[in-house]
Amino acid sequence: MKSYIQLIGSGTFDVPPSIIVHFDSQRYLFNCGEGTQRFCLQNKLKVSKLKNVFLTRVNWDCFGGLPGMLLTIADAGTKEIKLYGGPNLTHAITATRGFIIRSTMSVATHEFQADGMEFKDDNMTIYPIFINPEESNNNISSSYLQESVSSPSKRANDFTLDTVDNTSLQYKKEILSLMFNKSHQPFDHKGPVAKKPKTHDYEENSALDIPDEVQNDQPSSPKDDKDSLIQQRRKLFPKRLPKSSPSTISIAYVCIGPKYKGKFDPAAAKAFGLRPGPQYADLVNGKSVTAPDGTIVHPNQVLGPSRAGAIFIVIDVPSTSYIPSICASPELATYQTENKDLQPRIIIHMLGNGVLENEKYQSWMKKFGTNTEHVIMNEQYCPQRIIFNSIAESQFKLSKIDENRFRIPYYSNQPEKLLDSVSNIPKTTRLAAPLLTFHMEPSFKIDASNLPELFDHNDENSRAVIELNKNIEYLNLATQVREEVAKTTPEATDIPGNDVIVTTLGTGSTLPSKYRNVSSTLLTIPNNGCILLDVGEGTFGGLLRHFGPFGKPRGEGQISIEKFFDSLKCIFISHMHADHHLGIVGILSKWNELKRDSNAFIHIVGPPKLWKWLSEYGDVQDFGLSRIKFIDNRDTLFSKKPNASPKKISSSLKSLKESINLKNFEAIEVIHCPFAYGISIEHLDGWKIVYSGDTRPCDDLVNVGKNATLLLHEATFENDLLEEALNKKHSTTEEAVKIGERMNAQSILLTHFSQRYPKVPVFTDDHGKVGISFDFMQVSIGELYKLPKYVEALKILYCEDSEEAKDDYWMQE
Repeated sequence: MKSYIQLIGSGTFDVPPSIIVHFDSQRYLFNCGEGTQRFCLQNKLKVSKLKNVFLTRVNWDCFGGLPGMLLTIADAGTKEIKLYGGPNLTHAITATRGFIIRSTMSVATHEFQADGMEFKDDNMTIYPIFINPEESNNNISSSYLQESVSSPSKRANDFTLDTVDNTSLQYKKEILSLMFNKSHQPFDHKGPVAKKPKTHDYEENSALDIPDEVQNDQPSSPKDDKDSLIQQRRKLFPKRLPKSSPSTISIAYVCIGPKYKGKFDPAAAKAFGLRPGPQYADLVNGKSVTAPDGTIVHPNQVLGPSRAGAIFIVIDVPSTSYIPSICASPELATYQTENKDLQPRIIIHMLGNGVLENEKYQSWMKKFGTNTEHVIMNEQYCPQRIIFNSIAESQFKLSKIDENRFRIPYYSNQPEKLLDSVSNIPKTTRLAAPLLTFHMEPSFKIDASNLPELFDHNDENSRAVIELNKNIEYLNLATQVREEVAKTTPEATDIPGNDVIVTTLGTGSTLPSKYRNVSSTLLTIPNNGCILLDVGEGTFGGLLRHFGPFGKPRGEGQISIEKFFDSLKCIFISHMHADHHLGIVGILSKWNELKRDSNAFIHIVGPPKLWKWLSEYGDVQDFGLSRIKFIDNRDTLFSKKPNASPKKISSSLKSLKESINLKNFEAIEVIHCPFAYGISIEHLDGWKIVYSGDTRPCDDLVNVGKNATLLLHEATFENDLLEEALNKKHSTTEEAVKIGERMNAQSILLTHFSQRYPKVPVFTDDHGKVGISFDFMQVSIGELYKLPKYVEALKILYCEDSEEAKDDYWMQE
């Protein structure tokens, strides 16, 4: 049996610490923060074989990528998956029922409730060990009964999964079984059978279609199982989940592989008169056989000595307050022994800042055997290297057209702190790196052969520079475009809002890909504040790549990440499809951390299900829910009646408009899914920006956006895919351009491209108004006139034969 551990996130901006454990039959994932699925897909780690996920904490850093991952593996054909973790795991998953449903996969949760419980299958036995911070020795969620042990004599170590339970937890598991119910198909596929029929659009919309309030009308008798499932969802989903409270528990996992059998000795078997065949197989499988002379031959007579299974430990230490609990743990002390059978081969340390420098933690590390490898995952000791090389290489190429519009993402191949500066740690301590591999069976080996090449655009010998220098046609055209743009001046220099900056952080649809992350756009309004338009998974990491890390602003005159958070006034969520909002908790968590000592508040504008989800997830983690001024999109809808009386606006909407000096902030019901909206933002200075969200061409959007300064419109599909655009309620490129023309928008910026098409879309632009957005592109309103001039160079860079056009392999699989 072969098995190995592969590192995923090491503590970079994009992917929090996580690992994946490979066996022939399946994969095991430990933690799933934002960006995990993108990393796995880009590096061809087969998530379809994922069967079990273990979380060290039920916190967004460890959990934030899990909702998106569940959708991805369900659509890839996975039939069932089990999730393991501490208190609130079931609560956190079921809180997503307003926008996540899959009837092709079952999901089960198991909340470890006391030290000593075990997980066991054919590949591993895993023991969870609870670790608590000093201020809370036993912070168990209210999901559990106070009377957690039915018999006073029953020891905690005798518990098995879900021994401790209560009505609240069972109710949440019932909700979960309705969310993921593989026994019910959403509809019958008729006609030619597709290779991989996709039903997720139907299912996500059916989730959004369920009312937010309990309906009093009595449903008719269900016609079939499918109808019964729908009725159960409509009955239970609107109800608020039973309250819970945040838990500070961190779980260390001690993972033990199966006993490794000794090597079969054919000579010894032959000496007993045995011949190759079934009897050899029986002996290998632990069965005794009878020799021709009647002698009973036992396995130990023909097999070499067996040995204990390989051990590894995953430990998550968010802060130094957890160290006393770790040092005092008798369960962890079991593996600090001279008995080699109990010595871990590797310990994965997921560490908060300050932990590695702590003398007590260093002493604890040194108590393990001298052959134990210690792997450190920490944002200060692990370099902030580029994790998604394809997007960085693409930006590097685009920067040759305009280095200010297409900024290379921030990165550093040197750590903030050197591991060598920590002297009192085991000599076998090393830093984590993406795809660093530790072979566990049949023999231990460290393998760095799969590490991605370091991106370094300043190194003439790096792959990125060499590949770009080969593309002479593009480089010549980029130079030509640069010179042409330098000679060009805008038709008008006094454009209202000419210093407002639009930054397209994520420009793809549905799933993150190699070249485009999911939706997010930042509006920076000087002297007023910042607005985020949608925040797909990975937005926080994208912001750090764009602005640079805390304490390190990028270049003169550039806004810092601290300044961004200080200026963030509003987040607008267009609709509740997962690719548009799953990054919001990460953003709010950091905002709340930075603003904890102030009276600041933030405006969130979105569909009603967004507030419900945030309210329920607020039971799991404090991300500043009480500091949010929530505005329902329905309360900002523009009036279709020509001379209608002004609507009474809420105090929160009034506060939002005053905080950014807005004249109007009007939502538009667009044509996509239930509760889908576009937005028109009009400033007192005279500029107007319209964002379509996801939609078919929409007359109301045209009407409210008349004479817009900028239209930011989705262009999901190419023009020859009109039928697919109609079915999925998206727009083609040409349709998006025409909407801008009907609106008389001064400029049109296309975004939300299908991930299958990294190349430049085809469109007609008779008036030089249309620009194409890319991740990390930033442009001021006063410089929008430049974007149409880049298109010809982009067509060369993303031509049919280019690496970029061919390389989005995993979207086709």
